[in-house]
Amino acid sequence: MPTFQYLDEPHHYFLGSSRMPGVTEILDGVGLISPFVKQNPGRTLEGKLAHHALALFGADNLDFSTVDERIMGWVLSGVRFYEQLKFKPVVLETPDYHPDYFYGYTFDGIGSSTMGDILIDFKTGKAGKTGRLQLAAYLDPVQRRWGGKWKRVAVELDEHGGDPNLVWYPAVDQRMDFADFLACRRVFDLLGGK
Repeated sequence: MPTFQYLDEPHHYFLGSSRMPGVTEILDGVGLISPFVKQNPGRTLEGKLAHHALALFGADNLDFSTVDERIMGWVLSGVRFYEQLKFKPVVLETPDYHPDYFYGYTFDGIGSSTMGDILIDFKTGKAGKTGRLQLAAYLDPVQRRWGGKWKRVAVELDEHGGDPNLVWYPAVDQRMDFADFLACRRVFDLLGGK
């Protein structure tokens, strides 16, 4: 069996020597990612740094004195999420791939909370129309690998450190949301993976 590999820069996934598209790359390739998001690379970097800081916080390893002030609001909003839901992560920021549909993904975390077992996706903006597809694409392989019945939730972080907005996606919609993502996956291939 070929070895799975993830390269953080430039955010690529490989199985052996074959590169697999990532979830966001697929959604972008079929036109579902806002041009506004793509036109602001600084915001992308801030989001990446906020995710990294929250993974360190979840692992009880964040030194707040090292957090860049530009992302501190999002980080504090994420801390509020941890505290309000008493979120106890089991797995954080883990790259992997879907063994049947050959796409890569990195989910933000799974764990227990006052709302039950949840699969989270931190957002430094709005979840938008792709949030449900993104979490559906993560949930299927996460359940295969780690079992469980995870509720999907996008955690829209507040830039100023306030309470995050939680966007819950009902379990009853998972099957259709995953089917919609797989349709995107197929169209991505038909378009030549661009």
